[in-house]
Amino acid sequence: MPLIVVGINHEDAPVDVREKLAILDRELPQALEELTALPSVAECAILSTCNRTEAYVVSSPDDPGLPKAVADALSARRGLSHEKFERFLRTRRDGAAAGHLFSVAAGLNSMILGEPDVQRQVKHALEAAQAARTAGTLINRLFQDALAAGKRVRTETEIARGALSVGAAAVDLATQIFGESLAHNTVLVLGAGKMSEITARHLHAKGSPAILVANRTFERACQLAEQFGGEARRFDELAHLLVRADIVICSTAAPHPILTFDLVKEAMRARHNRPLSLIDIAVPRDVEESVDSLDNVYLFNIDHLQDMVAGARQARSAEVARANVIIDSAVAEYLRWGRSLEATPLIIAVREKLDSVRLGELARLRARLPGLSDKEWRSVEAAMESLTSKIAHPATLAIREGAETGKTASLETIRQAFGLKADEASSDPAADRLPAPKQPRKADSP
Repeated sequence: MPLIVVGINHEDAPVDVREKLAILDRELPQALEELTALPSVAECAILSTCNRTEAYVVSSPDDPGLPKAVADALSARRGLSHEKFERFLRTRRDGAAAGHLFSVAAGLNSMILGEPDVQRQVKHALEAAQAARTAGTLINRLFQDALAAGKRVRTETEIARGALSVGAAAVDLATQIFGESLAHNTVLVLGAGKMSEITARHLHAKGSPAILVANRTFERACQLAEQFGGEARRFDELAHLLVRADIVICSTAAPHPILTFDLVKEAMRARHNRPLSLIDIAVPRDVEESVDSLDNVYLFNIDHLQDMVAGARQARSAEVARANVIIDSAVAEYLRWGRSLEATPLIIAVREKLDSVRLGELARLRARLPGLSDKEWRSVEAAMESLTSKIAHPATLAIREGAETGKTASLETIRQAFGLKADEASSDPAADRLPAPKQPRKADSP
């Protein structure tokens, strides 16, 4: 069954484009349901991070128009036409699609080479698809193999040695602005999710004594602040917090900017124009772009971090090459497994044909040999069953080999040898294992 991935990432699209297609965690179930509503989608998963929004789709049957339909579905969620993103969108198929996900899971396709957090994000995308019942045999195997390949790359190469996360890179940027130590600066962390936790940990390691944590859920802010000796604050104190802080690192899951032009302008007036640095690593962004026009306000977004880590890829080119060897091998194995599924309908058809012949011959023998005892008849049945099994075994091995190696001509020869029509052995190889997300969801509804 054809596999495609449609989406955008940081290599092609700037943050102001990526944020328009970003799908928040709470939006994933609805987004997955919208994709499965497309007529030719059998399975799907969505990977949406600060660097990418990508839909992985298994098509049944093959539908040349599916990439555009998927792009339309992604952009329609924001009330936009996909033509606005057309030059940034990338579509990959089959082996290229699998290879892309494997590279993503290994951290090779991250803004920060070897980024550790992407493994968690890939796993989360799979779990979301499983929860929404849109991940069947092929998507499950694809993501599990990607996670396994990513783990191998990190274990067998030095690709992740000393690798930064986005949160760590944001802290490094802060130290470049204020010096190696942040001991004399007050840092405000907006958000209390995983990225904020990573950021707070690195701030603590850099010696920042004053870490303020503000989050819409105050209890979560308290938990994070307590871990690193920080101070939890409520979101409705933002105006006051902007006056206190020297650096603000933003990483919330808000769908719209939190730090608006007017809010920051008023804070700068209260600060008497004392410089303020804003590092926005959220996608969608937490800070209005126009804030950068204010005097003594220095705004950085996630794309500014690329310059900081650009040298790492060049310095580790040998490790990237080693990682690609592992990924190529894993992709080849995944494709071999996928092709082996194509053998199942033909194997079933061959066995059904042999069983049909066996039962027909047994019926004729029974009519010709009415005097056989039950014991003698069972011996005849066992002999016939053994004979058909011996005929089926080499045929089964040949079918599997032909499917795994892509030798379609040999499969056609076997089909003809057993007198099978093409439509008798060409049913969907994974049909019995694919989920039927729409029907169960209806059944589960009250």
